[in-house]
Amino acid sequence: MTVNLEDAKKQFTDLMRNLNKKNQDQFFSFILQEWKPMETVFQCRPAIGDLRKDMEDAIIDDPIFLLNSIAYDIRKRVPFNGILSTEHIESPKKGENSDCESNITLHVDEFLYDDDDMNELIDNGKLQKYYCIDCGSRNIKPLIFISHSMSRDAIYFIFNTLLPTLKGKTILDIGSRLGAVLYGAYVYTDAIKIIGIEMNKEFCDLQCSIVNQYKMNDRIEILHKKIEDAPEVVRTSDVVVMNNPFEFYLPESIQVEMWRFLKDNLKKGTILVVRPNIEIMLKDLQTGIVINNWLRPFSHQSNNQEVSSFSSITSQDNDKYDNIVCYEIK
Repeated sequence: MTVNLEDAKKQFTDLMRNLNKKNQDQFFSFILQEWKPMETVFQCRPAIGDLRKDMEDAIIDDPIFLLNSIAYDIRKRVPFNGILSTEHIESPKKGENSDCESNITLHVDEFLYDDDDMNELIDNGKLQKYYCIDCGSRNIKPLIFISHSMSRDAIYFIFNTLLPTLKGKTILDIGSRLGAVLYGAYVYTDAIKIIGIEMNKEFCDLQCSIVNQYKMNDRIEILHKKIEDAPEVVRTSDVVVMNNPFEFYLPESIQVEMWRFLKDNLKKGTILVVRPNIEIMLKDLQTGIVINNWLRPFSHQSNNQEVSSFSSITSQDNDKYDNIVCYEIK
């Protein structure tokens, strides 16, 4: 039995309306992924090809829907915790994260799994929130959850509340990993260049694959390098994003070198977006950097951009993102 294009569109629309937001995103992404091997079929059946183009255009036109689709795609390519076998992660010996012992810490990537996903996993018994201090008793404590990526909502907050219009500017994400910040910068800003620098080649390959798949390679560039090997990139960037890129990956002595390198190479006027704040990240490191002599707080009036119809964000609770801070290089 065959249907014409208009009937197919109506049936698809009706189906989508009967799904909740999260299932809409996953179903949409599933269709695009499953149809990829059938390009030769599309060439012979232009009506279906046109329908797919309509679907792809709908995703491209909706930034939040696009990021949800990307997150769903990446989930299928990485382990649940978002950590690759080629990575070496160690719990910090000092500071606020020094309690992240391996037996009580869960690494769950916030870009891949939002609050709704987490609650569903917990409700279905696939993820636990607590551990027992005395086995068999009710003396329990919450597990520690660590994410090495920004959440999709946090990325929206950064590019639509914290930062000004970035038309013609260059954005650099240090330690870009899955590429979450890069994809967010692409859909939410008019930045002329968006650069991700990542020392893990497997992550670079993953980012390049996503960038090419979603046709973002006109503005996104991925560099497989250590940050100290790319001083010119640092010097020419207008906005630099750092989601705690050093603490879990580098020994203290190397972290000190990285911060001194950034101090020497970030140009005056560059906007630095960090999580957590600089004071926390430098507190237990002997960098010799006087923060007040290097940075000033940066703020501006919100862009107040209209929220996508597919977004779960109805109003931004800024307090939720107090740990994301903007500075300007003096």
